[in-house]
Amino acid sequence: MTTTTLPLSQLVVSPKNVRDNPGDVTALAASIAAVGLLQNLVVSPTENGTYQVDAGGRRFAALTLLAREGKIEADAPVSVLVIDANDSTTASLTENVQREAMNPVDELNAFKQLVDEGFTIDRVADTFGVTPLVVQRRLKLVAAAPELLELHGAGEISTDQMIALCATDDHEVQVKVWETHGRNTWNGPAKPADLRRAILTREVEADRDHRVAFIGGVAAYEAAGGEVRRDLFSTDGQAAILTDPELLDKLVADKLEATKENLLAEGWGWVEIWPTWDHSAAYAFGTLSMVAVDLPEESANRIAALNEEAEQLETEKEQLHEAAEARDDDFLTDAESERDDQIDERREAIAAELAQLERDSKRYAPEAMPSAGVILCLQQAGLRIERGKVRAADRKNAAAALGDAGEITGGRETESAGRPKGDNVSDALRRSLLGHRNLAAQNVIAERPDAAKILLACWTVKELRGSSREVPTDLSISNGGYGYGTRTYHPITDDAGKASADAFLAACKAAIKDLPTADGKLWDALSEMKPAQLDKIIALGVALTVSVNEEHKGLTAKLLETLDFDMAEHFEPTADNYLGRVSKTLVVEALTEAKQIKGEADSTALMAMKKGALAAEAEKRLAGSGWVPKGIRTPKQKAKKQAEPKAKAEPKAKPAKAAPKAKAPAKAAAEAEQIAA
Repeated sequence: MTTTTLPLSQLVVSPKNVRDNPGDVTALAASIAAVGLLQNLVVSPTENGTYQVDAGGRRFAALTLLAREGKIEADAPVSVLVIDANDSTTASLTENVQREAMNPVDELNAFKQLVDEGFTIDRVADTFGVTPLVVQRRLKLVAAAPELLELHGAGEISTDQMIALCATDDHEVQVKVWETHGRNTWNGPAKPADLRRAILTREVEADRDHRVAFIGGVAAYEAAGGEVRRDLFSTDGQAAILTDPELLDKLVADKLEATKENLLAEGWGWVEIWPTWDHSAAYAFGTLSMVAVDLPEESANRIAALNEEAEQLETEKEQLHEAAEARDDDFLTDAESERDDQIDERREAIAAELAQLERDSKRYAPEAMPSAGVILCLQQAGLRIERGKVRAADRKNAAAALGDAGEITGGRETESAGRPKGDNVSDALRRSLLGHRNLAAQNVIAERPDAAKILLACWTVKELRGSSREVPTDLSISNGGYGYGTRTYHPITDDAGKASADAFLAACKAAIKDLPTADGKLWDALSEMKPAQLDKIIALGVALTVSVNEEHKGLTAKLLETLDFDMAEHFEPTADNYLGRVSKTLVVEALTEAKQIKGEADSTALMAMKKGALAAEAEKRLAGSGWVPKGIRTPKQKAKKQAEPKAKAEPKAKPAKAAPKAKAPAKAAAEAEQIAA
């Protein structure tokens, strides 16, 4: 057996593969595109020089799909384990018999880790090749007791049963309800609805329910007319049992409502009160970053004093240990040891105070707060207040208000966990349109070496700073089928768009087809080129790998504005790329915006058409109108202010300077960043 790499084009399906139908490999292809091939294919040589895939047929089918879609090269290198042809059937059988699906709990931990690192729900779904709804259902289980998660991972508790048990975040109650109601009954497994009912209809034990303390104790409950019975079997026979959970809920709601009004007074656009913390729903919200503010002079002076004191303590500590090292015993004396402990305690106190001052130096941008809000929830540990949460529908407005001062991390980028409903476009169409926009930007960049070199320099600066790997980013330059932006995971789905993408790729390849492949000869050939020829190659390279952000901000905005980019010059709506894939309401809305409707009667007649006929008619009317779907429209640039001409002073004579020597080009070698999931 030998481990090596072979071109994808040299691999074929093995007739001995026991799984002759790989099924739908779309999800697996998305996973490979995101993180690469994590397990070698097992192959054996054939008589005609190819290698048959004996184990890993689904992975091979996924790689073939990626090549067919143009996401990897047809002859891309593939890691393989080469075995003897006589062992091929055994290898295939072992591969399929020993395959084990990913544990649901492992999935939960993987999803949660990425979301905690700032990934959006949509991006996690893309990385693992699942729908956003699957990711959100898994994240609901964050609230589960560890012992229940263990049973869930072993298959003893279903996902729906787990979600029902997570109606409370009280682990003890979850476990008790499962032990009482969750085991298989005479008529089968416990129903999720029954488990949820058991969670929510329990009597309230005052000394164990955090809500009682929140409202002011049993006395506040009784003052509101609530009835209490005493547990005679408790230690002192006086433990209170609250028999009116509805009244307790009302008292809690009243106090939460008062807190809500105070939060709205801070300037937030909305406040949601949750009866229990829903981890899945919480992860769907983006988070508004805080911005730095100028500290009062007193606080700034305090920070300087604390830093100075910390340096003095560090020096004193070093002197204590240097003195001990100079002695033969190399130990601190009792007095020195006591002082050393005092220094450590003081340094910890200084660090805590500096951290608080650092927090005080940041606040939420007032102009962005109306587009964001607060989630309020009473939990076992106390009142939880999560400020700065951003709904998917408000994400663009919040980002625009925030500007370059901050960013929105995590959360959903689209409003629905599944396919959008109503008059929204589907997620697949949204991504296809953004793919069109990215392709158009690539074509323009290929013709603008000046902008391409500036963009490449920006990427280099970020790479040197280490900031190009931070999440999120507003523009990416990366090779392969991964990375941020709209070049990856945004496949163009209409035939004309696919043809344009293929033509762009073919043009890039044609530009370098005559260049030598050997490194030394390639260097010599490039060094003999004129600057304009080199610029063209650089522009093509940057264009091929650039991935602009969905939103018009940051580097994406700078780049497109520099290019005088207008999507209306690169996209014309057709039945195939838009009009035949949206509701009739959106089609008529497009015609209205483009001023292609002649009156109320015309609008009514259009709405009465069948969808196919309407799409064809709209395509004719919109031709040449410059209308572009909202998601990919180019914002109008603000008019640049022209500086008033100033009188020029008579220039003073300066000594002539020698022309600077041309710098030799530095050799660049950078490995493309891969986003690991």
